[in-house]
Amino acid sequence: MRSFINKPLILFVTLLTFLTLTGLTNQLVAQQKERVKLAGGTVVALSLEKAVNSDMTEGTSVDLRVVRDVVAGEKVVIKSGTLAIGTVTDPSSTGAVGKAGKVSIKLRSVKAVDGQEVFLKGNIDKEGEDKVVLTVILGLLCLPLFLLKGGDATIPAGTELRAYTEQDMMIEVQ
Repeated sequence: MRSFINKPLILFVTLLTFLTLTGLTNQLVAQQKERVKLAGGTVVALSLEKAVNSDMTEGTSVDLRVVRDVVAGEKVVIKSGTLAIGTVTDPSSTGAVGKAGKVSIKLRSVKAVDGQEVFLKGNIDKEGEDKVVLTVILGLLCLPLFLLKGGDATIPAGTELRAYTEQDMMIEVQ
């Protein structure tokens, strides 16, 4: 007796079954990833990679590193050592007549373990040594011989600061 089932049909059914099972396996693997809530206002400890000073231009990008793992729901959502970004704001160089320089860094963002950008809030400000009073007194006594410059503002590399996450986020973790 001759079989009505031909080889191409068997091959097609086998391939279709394999693709269906593979798709279900991928769905099961994807479902194994857990999502945890990273609450807005969570502290992120950062360390400045390079010194920042009052001679830098506004808008210059500043690199920072996460100092400690950030944990939510007993899972690490931001790993220690991850690069974070800040921006130089309000730089002003020292001036004659003893005016001090100043500089600020506005914290921007860091990447979570799933690659999402986590926006940060926080900043650090630094002002140099102000010598206005001393300059005026010495200027009155000795005239222009004592037109001192104020001190530059410098935030040294390694300075640790706190940032806070801007909003609640769902982060995918393993």
